[in-house]
Amino acid sequence: MSNWISIEGHLADGLPMRLYVAECPGKISATCLHDDAHPRSSDEFEWQCRTAESAAEWPSSNRSSEVLRAAEQQVLEYFAGNRLQFDLPLRWQGTEFQIRVWQELTRVPFGQTPNYGTIAERIGVPNASRAVGTANGRNRLPLFVPCHRIVAAGGKIGGFTGGLSLKKRLLAHEAAVLGIGTGLTGNLFGPEMPRSHA
Repeated sequence: MSNWISIEGHLADGLPMRLYVAECPGKISATCLHDDAHPRSSDEFEWQCRTAESAAEWPSSNRSSEVLRAAEQQVLEYFAGNRLQFDLPLRWQGTEFQIRVWQELTRVPFGQTPNYGTIAERIGVPNASRAVGTANGRNRLPLFVPCHRIVAAGGKIGGFTGGLSLKKRLLAHEAAVLGIGTGLTGNLFGPEMPRSHA
């Protein structure tokens, strides 16, 4: 049986960020980031989860559990800039290669932005940067598996299934919490998000 909750907080830019979190059974099985510029309804989140789970495992239920309460506390700490790493049980759903990539992503420290090629090297397949990018795009656990931290070669931002502006906000938040620049090329912050100065 699955349960889900919605968590809302504010990032360093002062604007709201929300995360839907689902667990099944006793492990985090799906997440979905959204904000005012990129809203997602609870119905959309449930539909996303139903397409990946059997209908028997996914009742329409907004209920809390021990795992979801721990997730809520840790996400709120992250949003507030008081948590740099998550410690939650995750349900891995994918190919062996995807799971290797996602597990490596959980080792990428807060505020660091390696590229897809670096992750490929770390998992022992140095010529698989494109496959790493594809696995990154299939991550069902954004934020807990920090695919937003992985960038393209040359310091370009790369992609993000939640949308590039959400990725930019998360990277800017982590840089602001650490008091550093992002080191990325291009207009990361845009006119509405000034760069944090160390």
